[in-house]
Amino acid sequence: MEKDDVQLIHAVLSGDDEAFGTLVKKHQKSVHALAWRKIGDFHYAEEITQDTFIQAYKKLSTLKDCNQFAGWLYVITNNLCTDWLRKKKPAMQPMGDSSVREIDKLTYERYLLEKREKEVSEHRHEIVQQLLEELPESERTVVTLYYLGEMTTKEIGKFMGVSVNTITSRLQRARERLKTSGEQLINETLGSWQLPNNIYENIMKQVSDINPIQPPTGKPFLPWVAFSTAAVIVILLVGISNQFLARFQEPYSLEAQSEPTIEIVDSLVVLEIDAKPSLRNQIGQDVTPGKTSSTGSNRSENISAPNTSENSLKLPFAYSDPKVSRFTLSNGIRVVNLHVENAKDVGIFSYLPLGFVGDAKAKTQWSNLIMHLSIRSTGPIDYRTSNAETMTDNMRFEFIGNTDTWTHGLKLHAKWLSGLPFTAESLAEARPNALAQIEFAEKNLATHKYADAAWHQVIQHRINDIAIRGNIQSAQLSDLQEYRDQNLVQKDGVLLCVIGGVDPDTLKEAMEEGLGTIDLTDKTLPHSTISEEITKDQNATWDLNVTHYMETYPMPSPEDKDYPSLYITSLLLNRTLLQDAKLKEMVGNIFCGVDLGTPEQGYLYVSASLKPDTDIMEVKQRIGQLIKKLEDTYNHLHISMIAKSISRELSAPPDLNTLMQYKPENVSETYALLQVGVSWGMMEYKYGESLIQLASAFADVTAADVSSVVNRYITTDQRTTLVLTPRASE
Repeated sequence: MEKDDVQLIHAVLSGDDEAFGTLVKKHQKSVHALAWRKIGDFHYAEEITQDTFIQAYKKLSTLKDCNQFAGWLYVITNNLCTDWLRKKKPAMQPMGDSSVREIDKLTYERYLLEKREKEVSEHRHEIVQQLLEELPESERTVVTLYYLGEMTTKEIGKFMGVSVNTITSRLQRARERLKTSGEQLINETLGSWQLPNNIYENIMKQVSDINPIQPPTGKPFLPWVAFSTAAVIVILLVGISNQFLARFQEPYSLEAQSEPTIEIVDSLVVLEIDAKPSLRNQIGQDVTPGKTSSTGSNRSENISAPNTSENSLKLPFAYSDPKVSRFTLSNGIRVVNLHVENAKDVGIFSYLPLGFVGDAKAKTQWSNLIMHLSIRSTGPIDYRTSNAETMTDNMRFEFIGNTDTWTHGLKLHAKWLSGLPFTAESLAEARPNALAQIEFAEKNLATHKYADAAWHQVIQHRINDIAIRGNIQSAQLSDLQEYRDQNLVQKDGVLLCVIGGVDPDTLKEAMEEGLGTIDLTDKTLPHSTISEEITKDQNATWDLNVTHYMETYPMPSPEDKDYPSLYITSLLLNRTLLQDAKLKEMVGNIFCGVDLGTPEQGYLYVSASLKPDTDIMEVKQRIGQLIKKLEDTYNHLHISMIAKSISRELSAPPDLNTLMQYKPENVSETYALLQVGVSWGMMEYKYGESLIQLASAFADVTAADVSSVVNRYITTDQRTTLVLTPRASE
């Protein structure tokens, strides 16, 4: 028989912490719903939820009427929200001088994908906020607690200290005002929100180190005093509307995530990063999970966006709008320049056509070793200025400097691209680092990049036993040198993106002098043509200790009229996959994207690292069910917004002053500016001259278009699956 609050409270005061855990599970959604209603941000509301229960545990013995536990939580939550709003933003720890490299822990690829996925979710939240604002203030909290807090009218009445009849009538009036479509959107958006499991875990971990205050021996306060206080706070609560939502624009990109609530502004898309363990294949020291590093795989930290107000801090100086110019060097290297007048920072990024899905047969991960060795070919690495990353379908070298050092950055890029000889010492450093990245990815169920590489070996090269570690361990220096010379720098396949305060004419002259003399021969990546029919259900083994599931669907090129609709479909599906409670129980990291492909064919894909003992068929069936839901056009409100947002992003870089104004304090202006360059360079590299036409095409995408491409492309007869399982021990 389920115990009521009174019984549970007595058990807690008798030393039973598990009973408090039951109270947390019972009331956490209600507390979170109230916190969100007050401050307007889901993720800061999670922090307040944790603080509410910690306070409640510490002061539980001071509660005089255990029957009023729910109302008592209401008071605590409201007080914490009031304190939070008074301070404008939660306290943040400074990141120190190395903030650029410290914060850069997500893979850009993952970051870009998640930014857009979260944008889908937050556009819906913005719409819900607007719908709630249309209600009288007395009805907003009731609607929020009913749908987001999943409370009954009786529970809401007890929570707020109001009669059930009053709550019922408020809810009914709200429904009539919202009408069917508005209520349905609120129900679907708020009702689908799932509190992360770590909230409960964090609360109970802290509880284990706390001893509840013992009951006082003096005369208790009368219960009606607490009720009077709660009633006053209820009146104050419903009288305050939150006008300023947490927001922050990070790297400007096509594939992106926006996590907290979005304010719809014509000039920008706003976001925040929800960082999860993710693989960034970079140069650096060995990876140690949980520690900051400039290496490939790092555990990402939550980059939280503060609430902002009309009194936001002024910027040190006003940024000019980035002016985009393009030119081609005499040897065929393409350059895109984002000139920001008066900016002191300068970032130089080169994009090359060698990535995980470009590796030759039985040379898995060689692209990653080439990256490590290329950047080490210039000597010891200065991690404050130089780095690199291997992506699914390209490689990037990067220099971070300023208007005094940018010419040194050009010289470094010239050396990286000119084919300097590798050394045995560099290989001795690179190999352990690459292997450490794999180990980190295994531990954190973040094997998506390695799965991309394995997929390429299976589909393109017909190998069904993939040596992720083995091909790294067996690679010889001379073979790697030859492989780099043949594949890394290809004619008409190199793009450099420069952002910052360098005069465009000066930059063009210096780049022609420093990079235009590099000999680029006519080369193409070696690949085998797919001539035979691909088996729909592929199985392979690999030398990683994780089971990984992928499914792919052929899709047209960016020039095709269906591409924008399929791209948006991938964002919607990605959001759905990440938020689905059933999948969370079975998988670690799961994504949907459109950046997977062979030279002959591009694919929309779903990729998931599975938890131990997960039933693969259950995962497959659940993904199929979620895809099926995309056929419904009920998302029409936010699909239009997303389409226009992507169109704006493809048309021009963001307004830097707005970006800087809303960034978190623990993100430097340098980092924010450089991320704009990285992301814009990625779009230029991927879409090239078709960027303008693609921007126009995205603006016209409708819900009907999305439903149409789901029915035509994302179907079981188009689906190919790949299951990668650990190789049996020898």
